[in-house]
Amino acid sequence: MVLDGRRTASEIAELARLAETHGFSHVWLSGGARTKDHFVRLALAAAATRRILLGPVALSPFEMHPVHIGLALLTLDEIAPGRASVVLGAGGDLAATLGLPARGRVQAVAECVDIVRALASGGEVNYSGAHYRVAGLFSPWRRVHMDRLYLGANRPGMLRLAARQADGVMMTDMPAGYLGSLIARVRAELAEAGRDPQPFTLSNWFVWNVQETREEALRLARRQLGFRLYYIRDVASSIGLDEAEARELARRQPEMVRAVFQGTEPWSPPPHVADLLIEQLTLTSDLRGLDRCVERLVEFERLGLSEIALAPHGDPVFAIKLIGTAVIPTVDRAGAPRVA
Repeated sequence: MVLDGRRTASEIAELARLAETHGFSHVWLSGGARTKDHFVRLALAAAATRRILLGPVALSPFEMHPVHIGLALLTLDEIAPGRASVVLGAGGDLAATLGLPARGRVQAVAECVDIVRALASGGEVNYSGAHYRVAGLFSPWRRVHMDRLYLGANRPGMLRLAARQADGVMMTDMPAGYLGSLIARVRAELAEAGRDPQPFTLSNWFVWNVQETREEALRLARRQLGFRLYYIRDVASSIGLDEAEARELARRQPEMVRAVFQGTEPWSPPPHVADLLIEQLTLTSDLRGLDRCVERLVEFERLGLSEIALAPHGDPVFAIKLIGTAVIPTVDRAGAPRVA
């Protein structure tokens, strides 16, 4: 379950406890340009739970220095041993507000991974990279087994880096028609790097939007469409959009997201385009369409996912209870990816 990063610490803790009770493997806390401190709230969630994994998604070294990422992550792991995780990214909404560099982002993430792993190993940390330098820092930890570093990746450079240095990859809003090619690329990169593909986690952030009525589900999906369009030009042909439609959606995307943050009504694409986006880039339905949503989760597993990170629209309590009672038991029997 991916929880909205704008929620309060007490809400996150209670939702994490509920997700653990209902059989989820992870609670991820989303970032963005309107969020709060991830690790402080996840520490409270750690105290309220015993089994579930916890971590931010996606955290960029351009918004938080790699040393501070490592210190926060390892402190969370100290509070919740073996349960702290993180998705590292090369950008994101918050990082964009701070002035992202035009080049070198993938290399910066690679250096971030190196520094976090050095802190987990313990001892004196000295590191000299193109973006980050550390001299004479003594880690207070010793040989922490940190095997829960994911990269948020959808494009070749970050996918290659994930296969070489990370423990998993989380793609974002990738439809089934496009996902297979990305998974094949990751597997090829793992083979080239000589890494065992079995322990490497393949995940996909995907919207869960099953509501009591179809009208409510469609209303929520349409309002949030701007957040599904970060990679629309990449996936356009795989979902049936032409180049002109994809260009217009990409052009309009920033204003659509901004409108949601401002509390105004976002621009909406033509109805046939909106319907296509909702169908291909979300799991949107009323309760009568729940079986079809489960079928699509199983389809993701057949393509090679080992986890899926479901980001709920609407009431997260309703989503957690519905998924926990009606979806997780079914997908477990079907062999679908773990619901994170």
